[in-house]
Amino acid sequence: MKWHFPQKYVVGLTGSMASGKSTVLSYFAKQGAAVISADEVVRSLYKRPSVRRALISLFGTAEPEKIASQVFDSADKKKQLENVLYPSVLAELTRWLKAAPKGICVVEVPLLFEAGWHTLTDLNVLVIAPQKTVSVRLAARGLTVAQYRKRVRTQMPDKQKRTLADITLCNNGTKTDLAHQVARLYKALQTIYSFQ
Repeated sequence: MKWHFPQKYVVGLTGSMASGKSTVLSYFAKQGAAVISADEVVRSLYKRPSVRRALISLFGTAEPEKIASQVFDSADKKKQLENVLYPSVLAELTRWLKAAPKGICVVEVPLLFEAGWHTLTDLNVLVIAPQKTVSVRLAARGLTVAQYRKRVRTQMPDKQKRTLADITLCNNGTKTDLAHQVARLYKALQTIYSFQ
C-alpha cells in the first residue's frame, strides 16, 4: 500500500528525540507546505473516551507520561500501546492528506521507520543532530540523558534510519542554517514536481 493522492507529493519527516524535526516541520510550513504532526494527532486521540477506556484497561491510566514510563520499560507494553494508537493515527493522517491542498504535504512521524509507514510516502527525510546538541535540548525539556537513552533504545538507531531515508538533514548549525536547508529542499521539490 502507498499513499497516492493526485497532485500531492507526500514527504515523511522523522528523527530521534530532540533532533529538531518539529522545527523542520515549522520551516516546511513557512515555505508553503501543508504539514501535520503525528504527535499532535496522538495528543488528540488521548482525549477520546474510547481510546481513554482502552488505555485505562491496559495500563491502569490514560495519562501519557504515566503510560510512557511503563512503555519504555517493556516491549510488550509498547506493542500494546501501538496496537491501540497506530490504526487511529494512520487513519487520521490519511484523512488529513485526502483533504490537504494540492502540492507538497509533510507528515511528521517520530517512529516513521519503526511503524513501516515510510513505504507509504513519496520521499522520506531524516533529521539528525550531534549528541552534544541533543543533550542541551533534553536538559531544557527536563529530561536526563539516562531517560533519553531508555527511550531511544526502543527506537531504530540513526545509523539504520539513514539507510532508509532518502534525504538526511544535519541539524548541526544554527536555526538559520537549518531553515536554509529546508528552503533549498522545498524549492527543489517544487521545481522537480512542478508545484509552483
